[in-house]
Amino acid sequence: MKSPLDNDLNKVYESFNQNHNHLREKLMASLPHSPKHHKQAGRISHLLAFTGETIMRNKITKLAAAAVIIIAVILGINYIGGSPDGTSVAWANITRRLNDVDHVHFYEVENHENSFPSIREGWYAHGQLRSRSCGGYGSYGGYQSFDNGKTYKIFDRHNNVTAIGKSDLSKHKTFFEAITEGILSLDFSQFNNKTPEFVSSDFLIYDFEPPTRESGWIEKISVTVGRNSLMPIQIKTYFKIEKWYCVSHLLLFDYEEPEKPLEFFEPPTETKPPHGVGRVILGGDPVEIEVNNSPGIKKAIVRLHEKFDGPAKDLLIPYRERYEITGGPIYFMEMTFIIDEGYRSITAKRCPLWPNQGVKAALGGDNWPDGKHRNVRYTPVLKATDKDNEFILELSCWLRTKYQF
Repeated sequence: MKSPLDNDLNKVYESFNQNHNHLREKLMASLPHSPKHHKQAGRISHLLAFTGETIMRNKITKLAAAAVIIIAVILGINYIGGSPDGTSVAWANITRRLNDVDHVHFYEVENHENSFPSIREGWYAHGQLRSRSCGGYGSYGGYQSFDNGKTYKIFDRHNNVTAIGKSDLSKHKTFFEAITEGILSLDFSQFNNKTPEFVSSDFLIYDFEPPTRESGWIEKISVTVGRNSLMPIQIKTYFKIEKWYCVSHLLLFDYEEPEKPLEFFEPPTETKPPHGVGRVILGGDPVEIEVNNSPGIKKAIVRLHEKFDGPAKDLLIPYRERYEITGGPIYFMEMTFIIDEGYRSITAKRCPLWPNQGVKAALGGDNWPDGKHRNVRYTPVLKATDKDNEFILELSCWLRTKYQF
């Protein structure tokens, strides 16, 4: 006759055997999509099954059987970086997962205090990053960026190059480090032992003080990760409103979208027609350029007044990196816009121009004669002619108001 203990143990093993596949699925789901980690989960699952079958054949070991299974399950969970209730998952377990992500889709949202948010959508794969601005006040709607791991380039909605710089990906070990400027760093040992501030059945939330260099304008950083996957779901940065122009910055990560093909990360090669074209002479008089097919803008007034081909250290810091990459010469111009109402913008006194490349620039704000807010986003492209010091200036421009997308 079987004892009550035997009956209870049999029920335990029946339950274990019935749920073995479910347990294995849980182990697999708690790991990133990586063959290495899936192999580890498979080994744990096989060990549990083998242990259960072996100890059931030997009555002497039955008394310890339930404890063995429980310990094995706990070891399996701890082996993949978790804990039974999630409260003791150290931040180091999160950062160890980041190297295994080879592609991800994401959204970046900036929430402004008195206007619409600005949104950016991005994709990472093949060691490259592509993103596009989706609009919102303060953003350059329609702009795209391409980072190939060596340099990044930004293009306006007419596919003109507007900025060139050193790759953000090249400065960091993982995509997550690059997009958070080192906050999700593998080497950020200061927070390695930090555990979640909040635990639910689905996710864990970690709160961080900002790095010292950003403490003057960042209130705190909150990272939400999946409880099973231990992968970041969202990263939210709270700003000190009196120190910065937006209330919060939010990154959302989507791991379900299929990996984009390599050609998706190739920058555009053909540009769209500009809104205006004019002929300018270095050191000559101001030139008026009529603007067409750009609502709200009537004309631009341009004067090309300086050529620079000296050392990078003699340039303003924002221009140095691009100058070091693309070389010289570069030219400087004055730019003024006149809108349909007849109002004249302030004048940009020293706008840099690289031959056959554009530059991302803006004029306006709240300082118009009628006090209304207007911002002209523009891309000038300087092209050489067959005459020395005479150039063709192609101009693309867009008028934006405070509440436009």
